[in-house]
Amino acid sequence: MSLSSTDLTPESATSPEQTPFAGLRNVRSVLLCGASVRSLAESAISAGLRPLCVDFFADQDLTELLAGGKGRFVGRIKSFADLPSVIRSVRSTIPMLWAGGLENHTDVLRKIAQRRPVIGADPDVIDRLRNPQQIHDWLTSAGLRVPRLATDATATADCQWLRKPIASSGGLGIRAETNSSLAHSPSTLVPKSESYLQEFIDGVPISSIFCSDQRGLQLIGTSLQLIGWPSLGASHFLFCGNVGPVEPGELINQQLHTAATAVVEQTGLVGVFGIDFILREGQVWVLEVNPRITASHVLYEPSSPVSSRLNLTQMQLNAFGWKSARHYGPPSSQRSLACGSTAVAARLILWANSIFATSHDLKAQIGALDCMVVADRPPAETSVSAGSPICSIYVSADNLQTLVDLIGSGTMDDSRHSDPVRWEMIAQQLSVLLSRFELHKTC
Repeated sequence: MSLSSTDLTPESATSPEQTPFAGLRNVRSVLLCGASVRSLAESAISAGLRPLCVDFFADQDLTELLAGGKGRFVGRIKSFADLPSVIRSVRSTIPMLWAGGLENHTDVLRKIAQRRPVIGADPDVIDRLRNPQQIHDWLTSAGLRVPRLATDATATADCQWLRKPIASSGGLGIRAETNSSLAHSPSTLVPKSESYLQEFIDGVPISSIFCSDQRGLQLIGTSLQLIGWPSLGASHFLFCGNVGPVEPGELINQQLHTAATAVVEQTGLVGVFGIDFILREGQVWVLEVNPRITASHVLYEPSSPVSSRLNLTQMQLNAFGWKSARHYGPPSSQRSLACGSTAVAARLILWANSIFATSHDLKAQIGALDCMVVADRPPAETSVSAGSPICSIYVSADNLQTLVDLIGSGTMDDSRHSDPVRWEMIAQQLSVLLSRFELHKTC
């Protein structure tokens, strides 16, 4: 799809937008780049922006969303290394707001920042936050619990270890490591290492999302993480969704605020960011910091099934000195609305165990109910390779039990696909997760 003439001019390494500014600068269009940007494009449109999109999937509903002049799909990439060349035709005065995956490619962010404004954490800050040893040291010094780290040579047999890639997102590449398979050869845990060992903590995986800006630090909300659910086709530790917002209680929120404060004080991190943690017996065990708008933003946005006036794209722009030229700013009450709604939602990510051929009616193909929203839809009659995401499924309800019941009501005609969606099993797993959450909220 070609861009409009208002989007196209040769890039200039001396763009006036690179110079220091005072106050908030107006912006009408924003370049959205990440592994998948459909939900972020919805957020941008809700903020009054015209999104220009680049991602790995070019989902059908993203194309539909941008139709009618609401935005443009700039191009599909196979690697983030392709990003600078794909966006070269877009006017250099249009800022780029980046999403999931690019935190592992700070070299690409630095290259792009030479030619256009980049809205997001500074690459030097990102590099520090992607160093697990630094996160461990900062947070233990703040009195928080953090899983132990080890190398192959220092791992002991008194706990279970997870091997994690340094450059990964969405749980890709994380594996449980047996002590017998550890190679006892000297190695050093440094940012350039391909992987590291982190202690496995048995508890409830949770995502929290914050914003650090001129007004201070705000906890936006928390949601349960779905990790490696076979019922959703996810193996090992693959991320396969969120459920929330949930309220863990004041003691947990205090620990989260302490963790976020330590991160901001150590790095100067600005904008929207996430902290993933394990909740165990009333205690927070911090796993990692994601220095960007996270996947759970959809649970708090105006375009989500949960009613809310928050807009994370708008908050991200404001934190870095920008505002939508067609938006009048955030509602004055936004800081009190993060967990104030009684409504809850689930975003379920369906993964392909084998090659999945999409039909013209993907919703019927996976047995989703009328009340469910199927998003991130690949074009009809295409093949999704094994180990890739098929789509997202949104379900909302007035309370968590009703949400579980709705999910369990999904159906599937087994004749349509060799590996049907197991709605009843998904509901059972969610029920168990909610029970564990209630159990671990207290000491």
